[in-house]
Amino acid sequence: MESYWWLVPLAGFAGWCIGYDKIRHAITGKMSSSKKTDLATLLPGHDDRVERDSELDALLRQYPVAEDSFDIYRTLGDAFRRRGEYSRAIGVHEHLLSSGSLGQAQRQQAILELSRDYAGAGLLDRVEALLVPLVNEHPQQQDAKAHLLRLYEKQQDWQRAIDLAETSDSLPEEERDALVAQYCCEIAALREVEDNLEESERWLKKALKHEASCSRALLMLGRQSIELKNYQEALRYFNEIEMHHPELAPEIAESVFFALQECGDSSSMQKHIDYVRARQNSYSVIKLAREAISRLEGEKSASDFFIEQIARRPSLKGLRDWAERELETTKPRDKDKVAAMVEMLRHVVEEKPVYRCNRCGYRCKQIQWRCPGCENWNSVKVIIGAEGE
Repeated sequence: MESYWWLVPLAGFAGWCIGYDKIRHAITGKMSSSKKTDLATLLPGHDDRVERDSELDALLRQYPVAEDSFDIYRTLGDAFRRRGEYSRAIGVHEHLLSSGSLGQAQRQQAILELSRDYAGAGLLDRVEALLVPLVNEHPQQQDAKAHLLRLYEKQQDWQRAIDLAETSDSLPEEERDALVAQYCCEIAALREVEDNLEESERWLKKALKHEASCSRALLMLGRQSIELKNYQEALRYFNEIEMHHPELAPEIAESVFFALQECGDSSSMQKHIDYVRARQNSYSVIKLAREAISRLEGEKSASDFFIEQIARRPSLKGLRDWAERELETTKPRDKDKVAAMVEMLRHVVEEKPVYRCNRCGYRCKQIQWRCPGCENWNSVKVIIGAEGE
């Protein structure tokens, strides 16, 4: 077996390169003729906007690429990329592709690695130029499909994301349908901003065809129905959420009580209150139910309900509300002390996040259907407990 003694100086050079940083900026540079020809085939109209490391290029050109040294080159490129040295990672993988000695599978892998380098460097047009032909020519290349799908998500090209996801075999059918449903909701949200509710509704119903219990689609349809004053239809969508996603009860509580109030049917409101009384509830539901009970049954019944529910599920928000009400009846000599406690509770509650990602722990105060931290879909949930709902 051939001894790759030349990898020793190469590894030493990599260690030296990784030890310092260079600022990457867009310049025009010349490449070796073989490399240029190869990349011109892969990337028509290719222009070199990545700062070249001439020392690395010169060193790499001294050593031939062979199939049994592919993994070593790949490891070297990956090391540069992990350290944010994208120009050097690009240099390594372009050198691999320019060699002409790779097998088909290795060439596909090198293209995929190069696309990751370009993505890290922010050259998204190059990523697409590499991956689209790879996916079209090799539909079984699921890693390339997954990487291209992430690119379309970054570009917010939801229609192309839908087309690609529907042909992907890398995800179980249920997960794929849930992903496509989210893409449909993204398009619906854009149409909603354009005040085109009819088109938005069409996309939301398409989302439900892919995932019948898609909470985001149901929530958006419910709120659109309220805007159109179709309160019974809105309640039907919210009931679907209650059935399939009870953890979202705090998110829909205000809309549910508003729709019931606007219906003007006190019996339906009373039926919902009885339903709420029979279960353990989040703070938002307790607060809104208390207000409804006060209107229907009087303040005494509402106060008893509130105290009973807060005892079942203690929370800082509930304690804050209780303290605020106690402040109204506190003796004058104790008011300053109680007021100080109320102010402290208000400050603590205001600082607390309302939602948390189940995957990475990212916290926020508004619901995010795609986590900004880990970029997973539908993993951000309402925080339930003493510090949340």
